[in-house]
Amino acid sequence: MYRTSNQAYGSAVVTRNKEQMSQKTYDVDPIRIGIENIGNTCYINSMLQCLFNTPAISTAMKQYKDNKNSTELFKQFYKIWFSIQAGIEPEHNDIIQFKKLMNQHKEFDNFNQQDCIEFFHVFLDFVNTAFLTQPFFGQLTYQINCQNCNNSSKQTEQFINLSIYIQQSCRLSQLLFDYFKPEQLNSQEKCKKCQKTSPLIRKTNLSATPMVLVIQLKRYDSRQARSNNAIEIEQNLILKGFCDQSPQYKLYAVINHQGYSIQSGHYTCLIKGKDCWYNFNDQRVSEYSNKVVDDELLKSQNSYVLFYQRQ
Repeated sequence: MYRTSNQAYGSAVVTRNKEQMSQKTYDVDPIRIGIENIGNTCYINSMLQCLFNTPAISTAMKQYKDNKNSTELFKQFYKIWFSIQAGIEPEHNDIIQFKKLMNQHKEFDNFNQQDCIEFFHVFLDFVNTAFLTQPFFGQLTYQINCQNCNNSSKQTEQFINLSIYIQQSCRLSQLLFDYFKPEQLNSQEKCKKCQKTSPLIRKTNLSATPMVLVIQLKRYDSRQARSNNAIEIEQNLILKGFCDQSPQYKLYAVINHQGYSIQSGHYTCLIKGKDCWYNFNDQRVSEYSNKVVDDELLKSQNSYVLFYQRQ
């Protein structure tokens, strides 16, 4: 289940203020506190570390005041974040309680390895807290053209991440270019204007860019066969050719996955600091030099989810 629908996450729409829009990455180093793995929960730990180190979320959490309307899942999320902010490893019982609350969703009611991007979607849906979801919202516009009479129609769709299949070794910018290039639809529907069945061409445009661009590199097909094609991950992205402007994004977090299927293996994450990167491997946190990570990102075979902050 990969949700990219017009149905909003959270209970309200939040207008981006100037403080949020001007936030930059790397202002501070991440707090080097890990999270206990209580049984195949590395997918949760890696995603939580990326959320905790998302500038807009970090700022909002520091300003948060107890609200009776907050969900129990958010309160538990806040407890874990607060412990890390205090330089203390989150308590075992707090992690257990967070997992129990996630168990309300049947796919997570077990201790099997899960897909971290699926967790991302379900968590944002369940937590029902607007300031956690709003930074990730973007909008796609699809324009479908009839090749017989040139009639066109448009529809829009909200998303919180882009999911891109890997079919060859290339740069990330090439994957994005291919993702947005026009495609011919295999449709037998008649054109509403000329009433003829003719080839339909769909053009996809990034009509509203998110504050935080999350990109999932889909390395597994429907048979769970893994693509080990190496992708060059650019740390600075300029989106050109498929959106109204040319926004610039900077990479600040990467979730890596090693394993033969998305339901097995192990997740870790890299978070960018002021002068280096930090690798979060459950409770273990290690410092990586910029050169080590730069070299890794040039030919990345394990990168799975990328987090970019709009500049």
